[in-house]
Amino acid sequence: MSKKILLITPRFPIPTSGACEQDRMEGIKQLKRLGYDVQVIGKIFDFQSKEDILNFSKEYNIPIHLVPYRYNQKMKYFEKLKYLLKRILWPPFWDGSVYEYDDLIIKRKMEEILNSWKPEIVWFDYTFMLPLYPIARRYGCKIITHSLIYDPNNLLEEEGYSFVNILKSKIKTLTEFVSIKKSDYFFAITPDENILYKKLGAKKIKTLPLRALSNFIGKNNNIQDKKVLNVFFMGSTYNVKHNLQAVKFVIEEVAPLANKKYPGKFKFFITGGKLPEYLKNQCNEISSISYVGFVDDLNKFLDGMDIALIPSLSGAGMQQKIFEPIVRGFPTIVSERGLAGYSFECGQDILCAKSKEEFVLALGKLLDINFRKEISLKAVEKSKDLFSNEKYDSLVLEALK
Repeated sequence: MSKKILLITPRFPIPTSGACEQDRMEGIKQLKRLGYDVQVIGKIFDFQSKEDILNFSKEYNIPIHLVPYRYNQKMKYFEKLKYLLKRILWPPFWDGSVYEYDDLIIKRKMEEILNSWKPEIVWFDYTFMLPLYPIARRYGCKIITHSLIYDPNNLLEEEGYSFVNILKSKIKTLTEFVSIKKSDYFFAITPDENILYKKLGAKKIKTLPLRALSNFIGKNNNIQDKKVLNVFFMGSTYNVKHNLQAVKFVIEEVAPLANKKYPGKFKFFITGGKLPEYLKNQCNEISSISYVGFVDDLNKFLDGMDIALIPSLSGAGMQQKIFEPIVRGFPTIVSERGLAGYSFECGQDILCAKSKEEFVLALGKLLDINFRKEISLKAVEKSKDLFSNEKYDSLVLEALK
């Protein structure tokens, strides 16, 4: 008989619009593909299609238990008072993400499944579900925690190093610490974050990359000889600080310098939603920059691209906008910090740059089609080692033993 796994995930990952949702969806499918008996608890928001989720459940024969997201609802006076007292009295509740899981609805649903179905393993996506850990332990389940981002660093990167944010970061560090201590096995998302978790005391820990990347390996390594090379920056949404910083750098600094140094050689394309109007206006004023916006058919769009230019000025975790072009086989220019410890070699598998001058110099190197072909091939080969399904499966199987 196959092992039973109860997977608890935040918002159920349909639609699979972002890197996080794509990874968690691949994770659900992976456990089923590996032969495990899987059930899922996930939250549902008002904008999601319950019908689509239930269709997925039926197609993959995975029971899905949806619980409503309730923390955007107004509270009555005594509910608000109780909420504030509970958060003040227990330090882990100072992290609002943790407090959301001290929810009777999700706790009762979890106990109901553990009592009737009796799974051997509970898998938590993210580290902030601490109120649910004692329930899993009470039923004798092995606990696996899958971190998709080291939240203390992410908060500071996205919101800044103010006194209040530093305090919030310390509270979130407590969340990470308790999650490690309560888990039997732990997954970090990057080698750099693996090191951070080990410093907090993690012992049984491995690095599990974004699992959707395996779907893209080698899809765009058909390098073409063209007079004008199409260069793209791929962001999901620009209401995220690190995406906005990066796209501003491309539009305001890199593209103008590239046009000056290599006139007529490069055309820049920007994808992603919610670009501020002033940046849209700048794109309209420069003939070599096109703001494409949200792309419905990404594969079709990328078929016309030649080079990925993905600076990373801030942000934590594993940014798919950096790794997907590399995996696909595009000659890619990145900020080395964005590699997050993954073993791509600057100058061999990818090109690395810091300043606008270095990014433009790297573009000049990629005018050579033979070099583009060489770097593309090496990137795909390295990606096969790092991001194949075989690699992912071996990591997960080791944890589930």
